[in-house]
Amino acid sequence: MTDSPGRLTLAVHRGPHALDPAWDSAFGARSFFSATPWLRHAHATAATAPYYFTARSPGGDLLAALPAHPLEDDAPYVFCRPDFVLGRTYDAPWTPDLMPALALGGRNPSHGKAAVADPDALGALLTTAEEQAREDGMRSVCFLYVDEDDDVLRTALTGAGYTDLAFETAYSLDVPSAADGGFDAYRARFGRETRRRIRRDLRRLEEAGARYELSPLTDDLIDRIAPLELNLYAKYGTPADADAFRRVLTSVATNTGDTARVLTAELDGRLAGFVLFFTHRGEMYARQTGYDYEAKGDTPLYFGLLYYELLRLAVTEDVTAIHYGTGSGDVKLSRGCTGRAQLAYVKAFDPQTGVRLAELKLADHGADIPA
Repeated sequence: MTDSPGRLTLAVHRGPHALDPAWDSAFGARSFFSATPWLRHAHATAATAPYYFTARSPGGDLLAALPAHPLEDDAPYVFCRPDFVLGRTYDAPWTPDLMPALALGGRNPSHGKAAVADPDALGALLTTAEEQAREDGMRSVCFLYVDEDDDVLRTALTGAGYTDLAFETAYSLDVPSAADGGFDAYRARFGRETRRRIRRDLRRLEEAGARYELSPLTDDLIDRIAPLELNLYAKYGTPADADAFRRVLTSVATNTGDTARVLTAELDGRLAGFVLFFTHRGEMYARQTGYDYEAKGDTPLYFGLLYYELLRLAVTEDVTAIHYGTGSGDVKLSRGCTGRAQLAYVKAFDPQTGVRLAELKLADHGADIPA
């Protein structure tokens, strides 16, 4: 813990148990992946303990807060590693020079957030985080998935010498309240052809006898849904370790509490699909999904689960937005989501690597990472 004369008390914690209730309330919208339920999970599954930086006023008020995750060269969270995401987006073979890295914000590929009540306090935390990364032998510090409308964070990162690179889009769905018409108001947003398509989807799901159930994430349910998500990975040729996947779900169930729930769908009494989602401070975050493709057949179960039924639930719970993360933009836009551009902010400690980052920005070659 250090003091800045007359103003700030800066502190570095190594465990989320040290964070007080003010941490979560200090973050704004789209901040679940920087909130304590998710941080407990990220901490439990980290090879190296994360950092939790705080800046307080002389009176003890929390003025800024920032989680940070040390990522080694072989860290499995590839979409949070600057070498992977920039190398994939920009086809840059030198990006391994950025690793190991200290990744600021939530360990999740969308909506990187810091808590900011005082921009100067955030600037002090960015300096502290960089000093920590250098002390730990990191080769870069990064803040990925920064929302384009997060002006305070973007200004602070630019002032701290980070290079900003366009590379992603995250998608969210605004939820009409029950008073404003709920699901009917949602359908009314679309043109005639899409409204007809939604009616056809709903009719086919009803004819197939789709039944939905909302449940907490329990060990028994993990055993039932894990094979469905592994089916999804196999369909798209994504390698997956079944045991590691179950361990992740178990950690989510253990550490995120009642923020995590599962919406399942049955067809003819057979589990055919699910979506795991989180609810935090009036917003939902659709996290994982999977299907029994034989049971599902050609029914539009993906739309039934992730959009129609999840939206109905969101209306009843006074949720204002559902966040669907990155990737599959055309599909998400087709069901009413809006896209929000995200930027990667990266600072390399090696001068030559810093020059290469600047050259990437000048090339203006950003593109969405494929889903």
